[in-house]
Amino acid sequence: MPGGRGRIGLLVPANNAAVEYDFWKMSPEGVTIHSTRMRPTKGCEPTDINEFVRELTEAHELLREVSDVIVYGRTYGTHGNAELIRKFGFIIPEDAVERTLNRLGLRKIWIATPYVKERTLEEVNWWKSRGFQVTGYAGLNKVRGIDISNTNTFTIYRLVKKNIGDILKADAVYIACTALSTYEVNLYLHEDLGLPVISENSGAFLEAMERLHIRYKIPGID
Repeated sequence: MPGGRGRIGLLVPANNAAVEYDFWKMSPEGVTIHSTRMRPTKGCEPTDINEFVRELTEAHELLREVSDVIVYGRTYGTHGNAELIRKFGFIIPEDAVERTLNRLGLRKIWIATPYVKERTLEEVNWWKSRGFQVTGYAGLNKVRGIDISNTNTFTIYRLVKKNIGDILKADAVYIACTALSTYEVNLYLHEDLGLPVISENSGAFLEAMERLHIRYKIPGID
């Protein structure tokens, strides 16, 4: 039976070509990924809450019968409307990363994003509001989801490595955005820096595995 150990549902923006790849790469034998797509949107938060709830409801209805857990595979709406998303029982990637960092006692982080500076600073300030110390940050100045997903692994790698001074002051490296494929770069950076490296995609996958009661180590964390 497909997904005999567990089935992970995944909500994906239509212009995200990365999160499914990362989940497939991380999935152990017997765990399957089942995705549905949502319309891409402008901005970081919904302007029509009723429409947002309708979209979440429709996505939940499409996935609930084929999934044991469901991951909300995007950042849209998670800073201002996280409670609406949590009501559906969805795993929010940033929530999952925060729980992992707290559990491991990693309070100082260096942040990499694919975003423009304004959006990167929003990410930095959100983590500071959660009580984390940010030792530094950098972004790739990208806007469109598909452009983010087309980012080469070593572009992300070099973005991180050229900020090595600030990174060595951190307990961990955090890579934001579900549209950024991070499976390989998490492995490379962890091996080369000797620091824990976690991304939205790897953090969300780890929480999905925990909810499935399957012991698992994500790439980038021992």
